Amino acid sequence: MEALFKLTDRKIVRSNNFIFRQIVEELVLVPIRQNVAELDSIYTLNELGAFIWGKLESPKSHTEIEEAVLADFEIDVETVRTDIQTFIEELGSIGAVEEA
Repeated sequence: MEALFKLTDRKIVRSNNFIFRQIVEELVLVPIRQNVAELDSIYTLNELGAFIWGKLESPKSHTEIEEAVLADFEIDVETVRTDIQTFIEELGSIGAVEEA
């Protein structure tokens, strides 16, 4: 599964085991799990993370995510690639994304 989250044109999609909420000015991912004790695993997203999470509602490749970010944010290509790779790997490590 690790190779799934490397820069590739394989499509990924967000997991149904997480919900996204805006609470006042905080953008958070909350896991939906059976064990209430695990609910302390709430993840705060920045603006770019929330944007990418929104794009992953439907299956997207890294290239598609990169193009969407470059169209909406003033960030250089190398920074975008690094940030997307890091974010997708972090989402993968908590089970928030999966192969489409």
